[in-house]
Amino acid sequence: MAVKIIGLGNRLYGDDAIGSITAECMGVYDASANGFDALTFIEKGDIVIFLDTMLMEEEYGLFEINKDKIQGVEISDAHRLSPIQIVSLAKQSGREPQKVYIMAVKPERLDWPGISAEVIERMRKLLSEYSDFLKKLGLHVNVDNVIQCVKSRKDSPW
Repeated sequence: MAVKIIGLGNRLYGDDAIGSITAECMGVYDASANGFDALTFIEKGDIVIFLDTMLMEEEYGLFEINKDKIQGVEISDAHRLSPIQIVSLAKQSGREPQKVYIMAVKPERLDWPGISAEVIERMRKLLSEYSDFLKKLGLHVNVDNVIQCVKSRKDSPW
């Protein structure tokens, strides 16, 4: 069993890039907008944490996915997979993770490249608030360093 953080996000869609760029800045797995790449990274019994944006009421949050309730999720776009679709395919392929979480921030805008200051601040708050959760899993995140890195790359889609 391993604890794996997977960043997701399309760097051409504004704030959607935050999960991808944050993963890169943390030195963890950046699947970018390719959920199929994320799928190949997951092994049976892993604890998986996705970094992503999510349309939601909250500004940010940590959510546990109840993988037992995921049944045969439909895939309508062969080029993009959501965390739920990735977990569904992992289950179907015998690579079911032990636990799955999404650490998500609410986007401000999903347009041409460039991450908004509001979403960077939400990511800072998210990582800070859940740093003890990550430490319990053996992951130590220097939030200030990660956010400085994100800020330095916020306008560079590649």
